[in-house]
Amino acid sequence: MHRASLLARYTLSARCVQSSIRSKSTNVPRIVVGRRSQSTSAVSVTKEPFLNGTSSVYVEQMYESWRSDPSSVHKSWDAYFRNVDAGAAVGQAFQRPPALGTGAAVGVAAVGAAVSPVAASPQAISDHLKVQLLIRSYQTRGHNIADLDPLGINSADLDDTIPPELELEFYGLGEKDLDREFILPPTTFIAGDDKSLTLREIINRLKNIYCTHTGIEYMHLTNYEQQEWIRKRFESPHVTELTHDQKKTLFKRLIRSTKFEEFLAKKWPSEKRFGLEGCEVLIPAIKQVIDASSAGGVDSFVIGMPHRGRLNVLANVCRQPLSTILSQFSTLEPADEGSGDVKYHLGVCIERLNRQSQRNVKIAVVANPSHLEAVDPVVMGKVRAESFYGNDTHCDRSLAIIMHGDAAFSGQGVVMETFNLDDLPSYTVHGAIHMVVNNQIGFTTDPRSSRSSPYCTDVGRVVGCPIFHVNVDNPEAVMHVCNVAADWRKTFKKDVIIDLVCYRRQGHNELDEPMFTQPLMYQRIKETKPILEKYRKKIIAEGVANEQYVKDELTKYGQILEDAYEDAQKVTFVRHRDWLDSPWDDFFKKRDPLNLPPTGIKEDDIRFMIDKFSSVPDGFNLHRGLERTLKGRRQMLQDNTLDWSIGEALAFGSLLNEGTHVRLSGQDVERGTFSHRHHVLHDQKVDQKIYNPLNDLSEKQAEYTVCNSSLSEYAVLGFELGYSMVDPNSLVIWEAQFGDFSNTAQCIIDQFISSGQSKWIRQSGLVMLLPHGYEGMGPEHSSARPERFLQMCNEDDEINVDAVAFGPTFEAQQLHDTNWIVANCTTPANIFHLLRRQVTMPFRKPAIVMTPKSLLRHPLARSAIEDFLPETSFKRIIPESGAPAQNPGNVDRLIFCTGKVYYELVAARKHLGLEDRIAIARVEQISPFPYDLIQQECSRYPSADLVWSQEEHKNMGAWGFIQPRFNSLLSKQERGIKYAGRLPSASPATGNKYTHLQEQKELLAKSLNVRKADLEGFKA
Repeated sequence: MHRASLLARYTLSARCVQSSIRSKSTNVPRIVVGRRSQSTSAVSVTKEPFLNGTSSVYVEQMYESWRSDPSSVHKSWDAYFRNVDAGAAVGQAFQRPPALGTGAAVGVAAVGAAVSPVAASPQAISDHLKVQLLIRSYQTRGHNIADLDPLGINSADLDDTIPPELELEFYGLGEKDLDREFILPPTTFIAGDDKSLTLREIINRLKNIYCTHTGIEYMHLTNYEQQEWIRKRFESPHVTELTHDQKKTLFKRLIRSTKFEEFLAKKWPSEKRFGLEGCEVLIPAIKQVIDASSAGGVDSFVIGMPHRGRLNVLANVCRQPLSTILSQFSTLEPADEGSGDVKYHLGVCIERLNRQSQRNVKIAVVANPSHLEAVDPVVMGKVRAESFYGNDTHCDRSLAIIMHGDAAFSGQGVVMETFNLDDLPSYTVHGAIHMVVNNQIGFTTDPRSSRSSPYCTDVGRVVGCPIFHVNVDNPEAVMHVCNVAADWRKTFKKDVIIDLVCYRRQGHNELDEPMFTQPLMYQRIKETKPILEKYRKKIIAEGVANEQYVKDELTKYGQILEDAYEDAQKVTFVRHRDWLDSPWDDFFKKRDPLNLPPTGIKEDDIRFMIDKFSSVPDGFNLHRGLERTLKGRRQMLQDNTLDWSIGEALAFGSLLNEGTHVRLSGQDVERGTFSHRHHVLHDQKVDQKIYNPLNDLSEKQAEYTVCNSSLSEYAVLGFELGYSMVDPNSLVIWEAQFGDFSNTAQCIIDQFISSGQSKWIRQSGLVMLLPHGYEGMGPEHSSARPERFLQMCNEDDEINVDAVAFGPTFEAQQLHDTNWIVANCTTPANIFHLLRRQVTMPFRKPAIVMTPKSLLRHPLARSAIEDFLPETSFKRIIPESGAPAQNPGNVDRLIFCTGKVYYELVAARKHLGLEDRIAIARVEQISPFPYDLIQQECSRYPSADLVWSQEEHKNMGAWGFIQPRFNSLLSKQERGIKYAGRLPSASPATGNKYTHLQEQKELLAKSLNVRKADLEGFKA
């Protein structure tokens, strides 16, 4: 790139410069000296050499400094600003201001004639500005040529070229100028208290700051104060130096990090452990972040990380007993229930004293699967919940530390989804510290094949993160970066990224051969000495420590490891409970796990809450349509026919009044996708004025959080899962816009929600509300895929009726043993009881609930107040209650179904006049399967054919789940169940309205055992 390119990039038009300056000087008295012609005021910038190569941002910064203190800028700028402010043309602005008199305006020519040049020549001014631009270029682009790779092979940004603006020749400067002295601008701190430096010293200092072992990306920040804050913490002289004690602490931590991995490699050479070799500085880095943050007031740290280095973090950051960790390498029988997980996925929660800050801290490492980055939003949700329950509004006492791999950080979309939650009011954790273990490879894939951006961290630029790249072979630089990161988060409550540029000494795991795919890299790694050895030599050379000190420290930790190994040999069982990341110490005490209390509430409470739910404060300007909605709610109370929105609101309101926090999150949940909820009312005349009636029940109620989310399922569902892990005395709900869209969060569903308790002994009462139902809206707006959730249920599809007692505790025992609950409710009362049961149960289970769309306003989908009263509970099955139940002997067909198809079956049965012969029972809780109630219902109609009717296709819905269970339950009676519904299909639903209606009639005809023609004229 030639110098002309730079000038083109940074050129300002004369008019823009004058406009920028004069717009900021409205409060400065000045005299208008006359009208200039347009041609004069629009002087070509090429005639103004010292404007070439600058930028509007830079000029504005200099102008603000000049306005505050004219002596703070170089005399050339002082002259320029004084002249422009006095009305001089830009082409003459570097000259002294004219002496302006009173009376008639003076022409432009007079201005030029009246001034005399200042001492500085135009060339001196131009050179001075070029140096200022050079400083800015180092601040902006210095990281591109920083020495970041400890192997000396790659540049961290995939580009080995030197930006031309970092070369002297780019500005027309050379060797002859190196010893010239230049006044420094106020936008740098490299000189400390000095005002000027030689060009040689300026370049040396800039290179040491920006181009050695730390690459600093911060000039993309849009906040000038934040830029200045970072500049000061890196540019100020001697700011990065450590004391002798700090260096000793760093050395001891490197010993622990390094020798732990060496010990495991020696004792278990053929075991996978995903060691930290090549990035041993990660342990001191995390501990430094914790030390600095603890000193700043943080007392709870939630860590999310992948498998690499996890055991080291558990041992040397959390201080999980070493014998407990080492026992995971033995083949031992588990002492408690669950499948358990591999040792490098396990979590832990430890409370201990931080020796540096002398404050107690809690450190939790969240258990996670191999699915990289999936844990990120879970950590954020957990931190948000801790801050909520701790009344810590700005997360001053809680901090998320999230570790990443370089390939995953740039490759996994959930990273961007999680970043997007950063500043959302109901999701922000007020800054997380991200640490990238950048070993410059993804399994066997080179960076040039795994990302398109220069850095793996570029995703963080979107949300204004400062990014600190640092060479791990300079552990002292790492410590400084960690201190700055902790201080940044405390000061600005924003995310920050630490990119630890390192290498992976072993393969992807200890059994992998990396030379197959990266031979040259691994040849260099073999020649590279570990950082512990390098730092040992450094501190001895500096006189910080001697050989005896080093030997003593190595011996001390070596003995700790050997003692732990001996203790681990005495362990006879593995306890999964030693690895809880979110313990609920007091929740399970004095609770009978087989007692399910009723979930009904008092009638007075019902009437009070409906009254609140259907009114607004005086002076609130409600939308006319919502006035009708609220009036309709009051009418439903009078008519004793409560709809779905009231059933849901009664569940929330009653829990809130009992002191249980309720949080409802998801896309458009405040209003509801189908405009049925309206929990947040908006004043039609006052912007941002809202009213939430469920937060206005009583002074002693718990808080109700209802929040529209970003358009994300993966990250938001993960966030809500993390939120639900903190306090079991809460109801946390995520609602999909349509149930169809939940599968974009499939990783959270599969790896965390369905299997979390089995793998990690972690319970959660999270509720997923998934709108589901076939209404002719096409393949993407019809099915929540209930078959997938049912397939993941851990319940056996065979039952030995003789060995099982269908007694009063059967339901509770099923709920206790299941991994989650799958339900499809059809009445407002039943969704009310289901939601309340989530909190009243003596344990916690996730609930997957297929919720209706058309039933939200269906005249038959109503419940009476009596269905909500004390001593009422959730109905796993709603049996036939009409004529067939009065004369069961007349019934020749018993239909079981779930969901909204029930109402269509009832309507078709009435249309055909078959109300005496066909009974219809609703299965509201599909899993755990209500064997006891199914048996009762079948026994009531001993001569009836059994039919399962569903609106989903045969290879979908509940059919594949219920068929073997029905057949197992009824095998001794030689009764089976038949299918009535749509044929198998690849697509969940048709997009053609005509086809939909024909399919619907056909399934009704099959279910009711009539001809399709018999339903002509019938409308469901």
